[in-house]
Amino acid sequence: MVQIFGAVSLLLILLSIVLADEVSYKNYKIYNVHTKTHADLELLHRLRNDLDLDFWSPAALNRNSSVMVSPWNDGLFRELLTKNDVEHRLTHSDVESLMNQKSAENRINSRRRRNTKQDDTIAKFDHFWTLDEIYQYLDDLKQKYPHLVRVKDYGVTHEGRPIKVITISATGVVDEFHPAVLIDGGIHAREWAGHMSVVYLIHQLVERSAENMELLNSTNWVIMPVANPDGYVYTHESNRLWRKNRAPANTVCIGTDLNRNFPFQWAFYGGECSIGYAGPTPASELETRAMMLLMANYARVTKVYLAVHSCGDFILYPYGYDYVDVPNKAQLQLLGEKAAAAVKAIGGPEYAVGNSATLLYPANGSDDFIYGSFGVEYAYTLELSCGANSGDGFIIDLAEMQKITKEAFEMFKVFGTFAGEQKVKPLNTANIADQSL
Repeated sequence: MVQIFGAVSLLLILLSIVLADEVSYKNYKIYNVHTKTHADLELLHRLRNDLDLDFWSPAALNRNSSVMVSPWNDGLFRELLTKNDVEHRLTHSDVESLMNQKSAENRINSRRRRNTKQDDTIAKFDHFWTLDEIYQYLDDLKQKYPHLVRVKDYGVTHEGRPIKVITISATGVVDEFHPAVLIDGGIHAREWAGHMSVVYLIHQLVERSAENMELLNSTNWVIMPVANPDGYVYTHESNRLWRKNRAPANTVCIGTDLNRNFPFQWAFYGGECSIGYAGPTPASELETRAMMLLMANYARVTKVYLAVHSCGDFILYPYGYDYVDVPNKAQLQLLGEKAAAAVKAIGGPEYAVGNSATLLYPANGSDDFIYGSFGVEYAYTLELSCGANSGDGFIIDLAEMQKITKEAFEMFKVFGTFAGEQKVKPLNTANIADQSL
């Protein structure tokens, strides 16, 4: 009877979310949990499904993670952690209030920017940008810096929005002769620090190209700043904590976790209403296919691939789908540690570097796909910092966002410099197709 009642209650909650298109996080709580042993990790992974926990940063051995818990599961969650001697502390007692506070700050800064006369620098990192602002910025750069920038739509979303890609090159085109870094951000809609860090990189490469010419002399850049446009808009307009895309999964639930939708080692993760739903079939989603097309077009020249996420202070590499080491694990580890050291050198946090399955948990993703399907040997997922108050997770303030974007740029510089030192094998043909944007 309890199980039936629980199932009916869950169905009613899901129906109310779909019909109302609004979600309240009143009295949802965030806990900082420290896992000291493998038993602690196993307990958290079990509770993830049993209590419908939402991890804002991944649980890993000897590290802190942020976990959001619903009001109806809060008591049992605390009881089980206490019973099993797992260290935890409450960091926020009402997620709704936290979001309202940060949203108000962002609206004030956004309004101030619109009402203030702008100087010659287009980019202003004084608020979290909307999709329209990001896309307008790309178009502005295309007009103002035609010698560096090209912009192209790489497909459309379920709701009809373009999926934009920008290329940045000292020669104006990304050709078949020079190494490239391929980057995507925002595949998980709620990870706003990731979006902004990628936009900050674009700003540095274009508007501050004179200061960063060493990153352009030998390296081309191919960037999809918002891999999940529909989801990102939804986080601004309806549900700040939405993660998936917005295509219907079934008659009740919306969305697929795009990072689980890639066909390399695809597996069924969770139910159709779960936060990590991998989709009905591999590559079922329009956004996934757009990313796959982009990867295919530039696979030959891509020497480093970076999927930008937040949060957790991790630099992860393949394979993630299972406990399988790739042949160049040592080289991936070494380059990752160099990027982590660059962040530490400017006073940033200590990033953990390693195989994603070993450091976190087995799951496929975009870095597995580009490594396993296209042979891009330096593929990483960057889980950017959660901010000084790691309990805030996705709901960071503007000062933390600005700090994280600068720390991420230090990592981008390391990866970009490395890519520029690699050689692109010559084509065995005189007819070279132009794949530039």
